Amino acid sequence: MHNIVLRGLAWGHRRATAPLKPLLEAFQRTHPHVTIEWTVRPLSAFEHQTIGEIAAQFDLLIIDHPFCGEIAERQAFLDLARPHPELFGPEADRLYIGPSLASYRYGGGVWAAPIDGATMHALYRADLMREADEELPTTWADAVALGARLRRKDLYLGIAAHTPHAAAAMFSLMANVGKSIPTDPHAPFALERAALEEALDLVKQVVAHCPRDALDWSSIALHDAMEARDDIVYCPCVYGYGTYGEPDYRRRLSFAGFAGVRGPAGSMLGGTGLAVSRFSPHPEEALAFTAFAASASAQHALIARWHGQPGAVDAWSDPVIDRHFNGYFSGARLSMETAWIRPRRPGYIPFQHEAGAAIESHLKGEIGERAAVDAVIAAAEKVPQ
Repeated sequence: MHNIVLRGLAWGHRRATAPLKPLLEAFQRTHPHVTIEWTVRPLSAFEHQTIGEIAAQFDLLIIDHPFCGEIAERQAFLDLARPHPELFGPEADRLYIGPSLASYRYGGGVWAAPIDGATMHALYRADLMREADEELPTTWADAVALGARLRRKDLYLGIAAHTPHAAAAMFSLMANVGKSIPTDPHAPFALERAALEEALDLVKQVVAHCPRDALDWSSIALHDAMEARDDIVYCPCVYGYGTYGEPDYRRRLSFAGFAGVRGPAGSMLGGTGLAVSRFSPHPEEALAFTAFAASASAQHALIARWHGQPGAVDAWSDPVIDRHFNGYFSGARLSMETAWIRPRRPGYIPFQHEAGAAIESHLKGEIGERAAVDAVIAAAEKVPQ
């Protein structure tokens, strides 16, 4: 049998890359002739990728669900439900946390396997919270009030404001109060100005109690800052990384539900899925690896063991895994189960980038609020209707 080399594309954080080697080694026990060469690039590059430009370059790709509209339109990937209905068919949603699998079901296909589960939720330093003699907020108003008290003690709230993270917080707040941006691909992609202004004001209330550095932070940079510094106590809404709760960090971070206006529901679903390009010259082997990576045994025993953030509900329910990650899975679970699936129509990703850039510019004082909201609405009008 010929040796087969699959080309894979992944994003560059240990949550994503650390499980890849043990996954391959375990897969090779039944497929010794297959190896995978992974190309790794920053997560920010994935937020701006064009599926049509990269599908022909790789066999396996780790993607996010908003790309499903473009994927379905271009038929760029293989539908995973056809060869593996037991893992990705209509009855398989129960195998994964929250809407993880449902987020990749679009336009007649299931375009990726949910190997990584995430949504926006709260992040905090338990030691600093205790030292400040403060209780954990459960709503956005609680978080803002906490921020005011912390500033009197020379402590801060945290937030990720770099494109597109502040806009993601806004869209989570809009979904939380029942005014989400449109997700129906057959409905006009029209945004309500009043809802945008309300959400922006809520984000600014938190930013007022954050260090100026936060305006340049991605979600990863926020985690790094909260782990490295001793003055950032709490963030009400950020894409979480459970690995920052692992014991090898000097200061383990802690996790809680999204502090929305109406509690933890409606946060913007994240996570990633493993997809197979329809241009792959080795579709059988690529599909076999994808099914293996999505299996309960691989997600429970390998992904979670090697710094990953599995999508399988069994792994999220394991108290041993939860303790190792300092309560990440129990802390974020309710937000994960009630998360909001972003629009997946073609054109959404460029909109998200433009909207995020406009909001970041406003928070930095470069443009006014009206100009920022105008820019978000103008970006929405460019989305194919």
